[in-house]
Amino acid sequence: MAKELTAHGVEVLGVDADARLVEQCKGELTDAAVADTTDMDALQQLGIGDFDRVVLGIGSSLESSILTASALLELGVPDVWAKADSKAHARILSQIGVHHVVRPERDTGRRVAHLLGGRFQDFAEFDEDYGMIKLHPPAFLQDRVINNEELARRAGVRVVQARINGDWQPVDDQIRLRSDDLIIVSGDLNSLEKFGC
Repeated sequence: MAKELTAHGVEVLGVDADARLVEQCKGELTDAAVADTTDMDALQQLGIGDFDRVVLGIGSSLESSILTASALLELGVPDVWAKADSKAHARILSQIGVHHVVRPERDTGRRVAHLLGGRFQDFAEFDEDYGMIKLHPPAFLQDRVINNEELARRAGVRVVQARINGDWQPVDDQIRLRSDDLIIVSGDLNSLEKFGC
């Protein structure tokens, strides 16, 4: 992630206790430092409290992750993102005030399962029970005007965008979908699953 951010012009300071890892990353990041991230003094010396956003990638050591997150919050970092390896780890990070908790293995697994298991071309989960899917319109929506109010009542979902003739556009009551169009549909996960079958 740090390399991707740097490639997009974001200034990235990578910090790790492993000097070899820091040395490997030096040319790919804006800056890199060897430090114990659980040590408040070390974080202060690096000026971490002045950063707008910090991504905490410690997942394997629960103790180090929680201590580092706590230190970042105490330093007043306004936007802390943290990786969690388990549901309990995620709960603790949320309880201490981490702004964004990410579970990449679980999230990727869920996304791939949704893509493999149905007609979805893409799937994004935004909350525990809310997401969006991209798919070709089911037969019952083809050659008809989309009525989102009725669709919400009947299926618990809404069509938010449609790609017609290669162009994405907001859905209105004038659009008629064909089988080769694509739609973006939002709703709770159960409703999306049923809609995508």
